[in-house]
Amino acid sequence: MSRPDLVLVAGASSDLGVALLRRLLGTGDASIVAHYHKSPERIEQLGARDRIRALSADFESIESVERLAEQLGDRVPDQVVYLPALKLRYERFSKFNLSHFDRDMNVQVRSAIALFKRLLPKMAELPRAKVVFVLSSVTGRVPPKFMSMYTVVKHAQLGLMRALASEYASTRITINAVSPTMIETRFLDEIPAIAKEMSAAAAPRGRIATTDDVVGAIQFLLSPESDFITGIELPVTGGGAS
Repeated sequence: MSRPDLVLVAGASSDLGVALLRRLLGTGDASIVAHYHKSPERIEQLGARDRIRALSADFESIESVERLAEQLGDRVPDQVVYLPALKLRYERFSKFNLSHFDRDMNVQVRSAIALFKRLLPKMAELPRAKVVFVLSSVTGRVPPKFMSMYTVVKHAQLGLMRALASEYASTRITINAVSPTMIETRFLDEIPAIAKEMSAAAAPRGRIATTDDVVGAIQFLLSPESDFITGIELPVTGGGAS
């Protein structure tokens, strides 16, 4: 009998991460490693200790990420979903904060590099493996105003995803991304309400995304139905420009 898949969700204590955990618990028998930084209670409240192993790491620190990889032991994840990011800031380029930018690059790009340097060579030996990055619709043709820092970081993460997909295309790993529009989560806590209202008003469906909208796309890219798809950026924008 084959063993259940092992899914590593990096950033599992985020609103999107918790929604994904709920979906994974409800639709399969996979074992889950749920990474968190400061909010283990959001994972514990799911009450699934028999299937979820919560591990802490600070993704601003490469050393902390490497310790997380070591804690996985000999068990190689079949699937990895990469969610970590600092909260979105909405500000003019003239106020670009290089210190905050460096922190977010550590979380979203450098730590991803450190983690996947450890994991991908081992995942390449599995019968099937999946990686999904959560990017953003800001990587589309014309990004929104006042989000230059976030846009630069997400383009860097997009470049990493495409480079990894190309390098591992001859293996059984698929490496893809979803790029949602704004999602109604705590991630938006630091931006003005008017920015969310304008985004919703400009959307064909008259609203920004929900976590369920995005989780469905992630699940598709984790499923066997996506086995011949790699290196893509799947827009989750409700018909908006991408």
